[in-house]
Amino acid sequence: MIIEFIGSTGAGKTTLISRVQRRLAEQAQAVTSFDLVADLLGLRRVTNPTIRNLIQDLVGLPFFAGSLYQHRAFVVFTLKTLARHKSYTLFTLNYLRSIVRKIGTYEIVKRYNHDRIIFVDEGTVLSAHILFVFTSTIYNQEDIEKFASLVPLPELVVYIKAPVDSLVQRSLQRSDARKEMRSKNQMLVENYVSRAAEMFDRLTETKQIRDRVLIVTNPDSTEGERGAVADHIATFILNYQPGGEQISTIPAGRIEPASVIGEKHAR
Repeated sequence: MIIEFIGSTGAGKTTLISRVQRRLAEQAQAVTSFDLVADLLGLRRVTNPTIRNLIQDLVGLPFFAGSLYQHRAFVVFTLKTLARHKSYTLFTLNYLRSIVRKIGTYEIVKRYNHDRIIFVDEGTVLSAHILFVFTSTIYNQEDIEKFASLVPLPELVVYIKAPVDSLVQRSLQRSDARKEMRSKNQMLVENYVSRAAEMFDRLTETKQIRDRVLIVTNPDSTEGERGAVADHIATFILNYQPGGEQISTIPAGRIEPASVIGEKHAR
């Protein structure tokens, strides 16, 4: 099962993935998408983010090329959306490279998952972030719906939310902040974070994604509360049946607030 974690910068996706992976270790074989890609070259121990991305670029490129016809509509949509940005910059080239990497990694995961649980931190759904957030171009609900209908989807999407104020502060404190947010300009960061939060809220309400999404609020909290969130997500995953009737004793749906399970969306 492919499980992609999405959310604004500073939401805590990577940390939660690590916590959930540890909690599943005794009950299921769970790895990250990078582990799966790096294993093809025997490079799982690499920790530098830049080198990890280069590994995924290298390994994923032929898989992207091999699946280009299958994903051509999504690629065309991506190119058209980027063309609406007011200017082409080095960021634009990096965005294109990111899309290639995400699709290539998605194809690798599909081919080599071997009945494992695969956690994806920077996946295909998260590519909405670079298409709709880091730009002054106005997008509408039709754009969001079109994206959701074309993007290669995992079996489960875990959407990590947090209050905007918390997201801004976490983003400003990060040592590995995205290039667009390294100015430490609080007003600029708040603008990006607010756009991202609104966009992901709208994206997870689309008909293509809403029935496969678990929404988790991850505010600033105690270690115990953060552990409880990871426990709830792990339990949900173990009982999740993609495309089928849920058998979980924890209803599918929103975890609001951090340590309280909500109810499944009434659709």
